[in-house]
Amino acid sequence: MRTLLLAAVTLAALGGCADVPTDTAGLAPRTDTQPSEQDKAWMRAIHEGNLAEVQAGQLGAGKGKSARIKSIGKMLVVDHTKLDTKVTRAATQLHIALPMSPSADQRAMLAELRDSPPNEFDQDFMAAMINAHQEALAATKIEISRGTSPTVVALAKTAEPSLVAHLTALRQPEGGTPTQTSTESSIGTPTETSPGPETPHGE
Repeated sequence: MRTLLLAAVTLAALGGCADVPTDTAGLAPRTDTQPSEQDKAWMRAIHEGNLAEVQAGQLGAGKGKSARIKSIGKMLVVDHTKLDTKVTRAATQLHIALPMSPSADQRAMLAELRDSPPNEFDQDFMAAMINAHQEALAATKIEISRGTSPTVVALAKTAEPSLVAHLTALRQPEGGTPTQTSTESSIGTPTETSPGPETPHGE
């Protein structure tokens, strides 16, 4: 009889121990994929680009001579502010440290736009923004094809159509009116009561 009782106690103890690994696993869940260096590099680069594009857009909206440049400037402020909100939120969740300001080259570009003569500003603005968006789009395509974090790759896929739409607007012949339909659908529809911020993220 004593032997049977000991056997029962032993089985109960073993049954209780069997639950421990399950509880431990629940306390330490694993994410699908941790951000790779490629993911981190793209997040930092797109954040720097957003900061630069917001400032450039503010210059275009305020300093542009033509209505087209002013319209494109406003579009860049709205769209890149919305995109950067998503970037900074994802960076916080993934514990990715982001720069506090645009890159040295981007700061130099912004300085040139600030110093650009009024009669040359529109042309300088267009050239700088086309170049910046081409670089951002190329980096984004690389992230989509080589990134490993589902969160970062999804964010890159969200950014891609917006960058394409911006390039399309920038390359339109003089006299064309840039449309915001495609950028609004991919980033979020801006409201009438939400103008671009006076100060970009990270400044």
